[in-house]
Amino acid sequence: MDIYHDHILEHARHPRNAGRLMNPTHQSKAQNALCGDEAEIFLSIKSGVIREVGFEIQGCILSRATLSIISEQAKNKTTGVIAKWNAADIFAFLGFTPTPSRAKCALFGFEALQALVRGGKTK
Repeated sequence: MDIYHDHILEHARHPRNAGRLMNPTHQSKAQNALCGDEAEIFLSIKSGVIREVGFEIQGCILSRATLSIISEQAKNKTTGVIAKWNAADIFAFLGFTPTPSRAKCALFGFEALQALVRGGKTK
């Protein structure tokens, strides 16, 4: 299966919400131990709503694109909504289901985001 759909390439080349937030309320680092991709995620959460998302990533096309897509989807959502997302939701945002060997690339940033909204690491 070709994972390099036009929208995946567009998000990888021009990631939305890339960069650090000035005053995040939550932040976390994530690493994909299988390939070495690394990301840092920054959130500004007010009254249980994600107002801003930022991230820095060193990773493959799929991991960069997925974090970009997720960052757009997460804005202005409640933490309760994000906490209920699962892998199938992320794959729906992508428009395809990656092979098992690439699924971790698509999910490692999401897992860190979800851990933050479920009460994980904060600033």
